[in-house]
Amino acid sequence: MTLASSLEDFSLAELFRMIDQGHKSGRLTIWVSANSPTSETQTCYIWFRQGRVVAASDRPDGQGLTSKIVEKNWLSQRVIERLHGLSSSEIPLGLALKMQGALQAEQLNWLFMSQMQHIWKLLEFRTGRFDLDGKASLPSTEMTGLSTPAMEVVLSGLRTLKNWHALADALPTPDSAIQNITPGQPQIRLNAREWQVWEFAKGTVSLQDIAIQLNQPTTTIQQAAFRLMLAGLVEEIPLVVCKSSLPSPVDELDMLAPATSLSDLLDKRKSETAEKSRVSPSLLQNLVGFLRSKS
Repeated sequence: MTLASSLEDFSLAELFRMIDQGHKSGRLTIWVSANSPTSETQTCYIWFRQGRVVAASDRPDGQGLTSKIVEKNWLSQRVIERLHGLSSSEIPLGLALKMQGALQAEQLNWLFMSQMQHIWKLLEFRTGRFDLDGKASLPSTEMTGLSTPAMEVVLSGLRTLKNWHALADALPTPDSAIQNITPGQPQIRLNAREWQVWEFAKGTVSLQDIAIQLNQPTTTIQQAAFRLMLAGLVEEIPLVVCKSSLPSPVDELDMLAPATSLSDLLDKRKSETAEKSRVSPSLLQNLVGFLRSKS
């Protein structure tokens, strides 16, 4: 399967949700550039296996992971190549180095996290293009041996996102509510703010009122609600106004003429109706005469 389109049609967050829920494998290539004629295009390659992110790099030559290890002065490129050559080519490079005692688990965690940061930076871009190739092979030289669900990656990125301009149109509106659409407790890991907002997911309180109760900016609550929506836990719904709060016809009459009794108002409306019934035939006759003069 190959899917190519624009980030204006599919945001990166939506792409990751599709990959996670569809348990997709392959490579996602993304090209983005800042809103400036002189900005250079940035490219990021992200690899998936069964809906889980296994590697990410900004290099097309498969040497991204090796370059990070060398930059940290953990191993030289010559040693990396020699040790990797002692293992099967299908074994991820990071795992092969760990099995041979050249790298520790903490170092692999740091390397994998640095790859995830490549992805998080892309969330700030509103324009760009992508290509999802479901037949692309997985590069062992870029893989640490670690992986995480695509949804976890994008949620982690959104929690640290500073500039939400690219996703501003996707946020739920402040006067809407959210409704829980999953049975039981969420199975995905949520942070404290997301748990607080999820507790209000009964469709009865607007996001702006949730913000007031939690003493938080409305945008913060909108962003937390968006993450819950992205994870498939809630949906945005319009807040229904209780009918009992609406004024009755009698209330409307009282507001129009509070000093007048209901019987007087009804008598007045009857006289107005009678007056209109006398005027209407005259208007009709004039209209007929006007139409005949034009024929």
